[in-house]
Amino acid sequence: MKSKLLALGVAAACPLVALAQSTVTLYGIADIAVAVEDTGATGSSKRVVLNSGNQSSSRLGFRGIEDLGGGLKALFNLEAGVGLDTGATDAVFFGRRSVVGLEGPFGSLLLGREYSPIAGVAAATDILGQGFFGSNLSAFAANGLTRRVSNSVNYRTPSLGGLKASMMYGLGEQVTGPSLDLAGVALEYANGPLYLGAGYHVIERVAAGDDKEYVLGAGYKVGAFDIKANYLAADPAGSNNKFTQANLGASVAAGRGRVYANIQQSKLDTGAKGNGFVVAYSYPLSKRTNLYASYAALRNNSTGRFGLNSSSTSITPAATAAGSDPSVLAVGLRHSF
Repeated sequence: MKSKLLALGVAAACPLVALAQSTVTLYGIADIAVAVEDTGATGSSKRVVLNSGNQSSSRLGFRGIEDLGGGLKALFNLEAGVGLDTGATDAVFFGRRSVVGLEGPFGSLLLGREYSPIAGVAAATDILGQGFFGSNLSAFAANGLTRRVSNSVNYRTPSLGGLKASMMYGLGEQVTGPSLDLAGVALEYANGPLYLGAGYHVIERVAAGDDKEYVLGAGYKVGAFDIKANYLAADPAGSNNKFTQANLGASVAAGRGRVYANIQQSKLDTGAKGNGFVVAYSYPLSKRTNLYASYAALRNNSTGRFGLNSSSTSITPAATAAGSDPSVLAVGLRHSF
């Protein structure tokens, strides 16, 4: 009799366990492409490669939320990058995002490794969605702007009439040397087809002064057309190597698919300059799966050494190959789950 009662108790508890776990979601993206890459350097040859993460970085993530009552919720997100071509993970396993925090009528407070305020504005105003070669990710990956920040405290306001703000403080956690603490803020306005955004970072150093980073961006939808533009800058302290990048892009529906185009100019105060363009096409096979193709090219001046970046890969001329003109053609498949 006791054993039967115990069995009934366990059976009754099972739905409660399942209910508690239902707030945790496993998700991810599997994206891979065959690409023909050319750095454009003298004496170099094109190569054919299999790249993971061209339109979107391949990833595996867990996110969850718990209702604490009174409008208050606890939430977390852990996200790891995965290389489909080799099966390798990023050097830091949950380096894409690892946060926990609270959300309520006051907004949200998140602690951990998080996207920076300017990263949100840059992503919202990139017509390529920071995917495909030729996106504004080159401003972050190779030219100094900060996209993710570890040891950070993040606050986001609720949307008030379409206007919201995000604030971050990243703790450098260094006992000696430059502190590298980061303070950042962004303002975003979204109302119907219109988006406007601006973000600013100060990276605080002990002796060399403060680095400054900022972004301005806008977007507008007109029927089947989507137009986006942004301007990004990184101004390191004690240096004449201020970096700036401007992007102007548009997309339009083409049958079931969509065509994307973007032009880009990157500059350094030293005189180095690179002008790039990209054309891409995405065709949905379902709500979760699509085929895509893209071609991107960049023309550097005699001192320029700018490259092309997709979500997870880059093509950048070597330090000894200034003036080279990189290009890449990619055809791939993307599936989200």
